[in-house]
Amino acid sequence: MRTLVLISALCLGLAGCKSLPSLPKLSLTPYKIDIQQGNVLDQDAVAKLKPGLTRAQVRFIMGTPLVTDIYHANRWDYVYIDKKAGKLVVQRRVVVFFDGDVVKSLYQQIGESQLVELQTPTVAPVAEPVSTQVAPVTSPVAPIAAPGTVAK
Repeated sequence: MRTLVLISALCLGLAGCKSLPSLPKLSLTPYKIDIQQGNVLDQDAVAKLKPGLTRAQVRFIMGTPLVTDIYHANRWDYVYIDKKAGKLVVQRRVVVFFDGDVVKSLYQQIGESQLVELQTPTVAPVAEPVSTQVAPVTSPVAPIAAPGTVAK
């Protein structure tokens, strides 16, 4: 008897909920944090790269590469990805190819574009200055003697 009363009260209570005005649906989504991954690749650092630099110099300018492959030891990949609220905002990639210990070529990718070889500005060779012979200067002053000795 007691269970019958509880079941009927529960049914009447649920039937009463139907008469309430409908509430607007809330769109609840999980929080998505901002994610920065990889090496920060600023244009100043990338502009300093040029063929002929050593591995140590590239590591000093750009930092430790994000990807080094044991099967492709002559290739270093620097990747930077920035996501805000789960959406890709910035994607950059710089690939450095070495010939031995020296930079052979550089490639850059910004966004979804293809890898493009970085063109390094060629600097005209500086003319060597004309050497002028300078005669040694002779001093008319006598040398200074060490303390406790007599100058001659």
